[in-house]
Amino acid sequence: MNEDLTAKLKNIPQSSGVYLMKNMSGDVIYIGKAKNLKKRILQYFSNKKAGVKTEHLVSKIHDIETIVSQNELDAFLLENNLIKQYKPKYNISLKDDKSYPYIRIAKSKTGFPYIIKTRSFKKGDGEYFGPYSSSFAVTQTIKTINKIFKIRTCTDNKFNSYAVKKKPCLYYQINRCAAPCCGYIGIESYRERVEGIRLLLGGKNRQLLKELKRSMDGYVRGLNFEAAIKIRDKINAITIINEKQITVLKNEKDIDAIGFYGEKGKMDVVVIIIRGGKIVGTKNFFFKNIYLNDDEMLSAFLNQYYSKNLEIDGKISDEILIPVNINIDDKNSLLSYIKQFSAKKVKIISAGKTVYSGKKNKYGDIIIAMALENAKKNFLEKADGDGQARTGNEGEKGADGKGGEEKLLGILKDVLRLDKIPEIIECFDISNISGTYAVASKSVLNNGKKDTSLYRKYRIRSKNTPDDYAMMYEALYRRFNNAAAGKDPLPDLIMADGGKGQLNVLVRVSNEFKKKGLIDAKDMPALIAIAKAKDSGKNIETDNIYLPNRKNEVNFGKNKEAIFLLMRLRDEAHRFAVSYFSKLKRKSLVSSELLNIKGVGRTVYKNLMDSLGSVENVKNASLVRLSDIKGVNKMAARNIYDYFHNDRANSFNLPIK
Repeated sequence: MNEDLTAKLKNIPQSSGVYLMKNMSGDVIYIGKAKNLKKRILQYFSNKKAGVKTEHLVSKIHDIETIVSQNELDAFLLENNLIKQYKPKYNISLKDDKSYPYIRIAKSKTGFPYIIKTRSFKKGDGEYFGPYSSSFAVTQTIKTINKIFKIRTCTDNKFNSYAVKKKPCLYYQINRCAAPCCGYIGIESYRERVEGIRLLLGGKNRQLLKELKRSMDGYVRGLNFEAAIKIRDKINAITIINEKQITVLKNEKDIDAIGFYGEKGKMDVVVIIIRGGKIVGTKNFFFKNIYLNDDEMLSAFLNQYYSKNLEIDGKISDEILIPVNINIDDKNSLLSYIKQFSAKKVKIISAGKTVYSGKKNKYGDIIIAMALENAKKNFLEKADGDGQARTGNEGEKGADGKGGEEKLLGILKDVLRLDKIPEIIECFDISNISGTYAVASKSVLNNGKKDTSLYRKYRIRSKNTPDDYAMMYEALYRRFNNAAAGKDPLPDLIMADGGKGQLNVLVRVSNEFKKKGLIDAKDMPALIAIAKAKDSGKNIETDNIYLPNRKNEVNFGKNKEAIFLLMRLRDEAHRFAVSYFSKLKRKSLVSSELLNIKGVGRTVYKNLMDSLGSVENVKNASLVRLSDIKGVNKMAARNIYDYFHNDRANSFNLPIK
């Protein structure tokens, strides 16, 4: 901890407010709120065991700024606004869950609301219900609603169009709409149907059935059996929907149950939505690069999730069930915010404390367990990051019960004499031809498996002459500089492809950042290099691995699988670099060859490609064919033809139209 930060910690106020943690570059990396700023901030720097995640965050803090607020509610609002503004690396980022379809009862200037499927929200644009598990589920629900309530699904433009014609559309003919556009139903009767839909979509089916049965009995007493039969059909249809919904509570409370599961900086959060005692939907959020403890992460998620929901429609559940306790101050500030913006008293209840009617009820814990299980299932499907779903079996099991990758990483730790198991390994490679189109690449192993989401490519800027060492220096310098700025945490092990020379470059860059104080020595990764073994006539299966300050290569003995793991990573870096190099080369050759010809600019080049399709076809085209292309005058046609044929004299004898 630097002296300036130590001095600041002594002068932090004890009032409520928001704190902004900054890295060495001055970038805001974390934002939090507290009822007592001094007490909360000093907890990060106490000598008590804070956990690996918190220690990682604290190691990046170079400065802290505080903003005092009048009360906890103001601090809550300010924190949310600042997170949206700065998007700090170590705060979770709750993205719009637009992949989930919803049903919207849309407002209408005609006075007759309509229902529609949507994936986006707009405040004040109607009421939203969902989310639903699939688009098909939404479509089927809307069809069922049309059968029961016969409410319109058309836009206002179509409504007005049929109102002018005074002729209803096909939906009226097939008994799916009551045709309010033509005045076939009064506005009060229509509103009653809309209210029935609200009850149905909101999970209040019992209340809706009671009202329908009361109406049916009234028609029977009035001997209006035809109307009674229609109500009976509605009751039967709703009863079928009721049977399909999963009942989890005997009472009709609205509840949100939160569950989460995470490993190695990634986390999945599930919200099970219960309305009227029945599960009506779920929401799922997946986060990467989580550096908060579980209670801090959950508190941050709740703040963002419910503030966003209240901004949309002001609706919220009666109770929020959570799997772990959160900070009491954070809990109270969230409840204050909810009460102010929804005028509703909501309870936040942690696992083991779900109480109904004064008695402890096991159902609450069962729902939380369900949310936790769903979060784990979703995590295992998404966590790899390279598009491959996980099954929970982390690689092939060895004789000692350890996963195959875990065992190989343990061997690397022992053979390379590392301080810890290298969970994250990066490899750097260079690709160029005589210094042109020079690129570098970074491939990554995450717990023994390639993680393409962490791959990076670098366009070399400093050299255009063949100098692999200078190019490697630039790529590694940029990589370490990103780490110093808090943008890309360093791995446990960095490997350079090429041999001892590249290893010396890697060591040089590392030392420069340590000497400048940009990166602490304890945060530096282990450094190695890999090189092809020299062909001495022997059947050599493996490459050589070199360590700093050691003349000979590392002897892996019989542990060939461990070095094969590093070789596969090197091959990935080489493949990634070559593919990027080839892309740049193709792009350059395709465009520059023609653009080097006098009279060929971007417009003429585009016309040539549109007409002939490729540089090869341009090369084989006759002078007559070239001159026929739009924008290519006689002189330009001759220049293009001569460029590829080098026979200017003969070209003058060819006819030109």
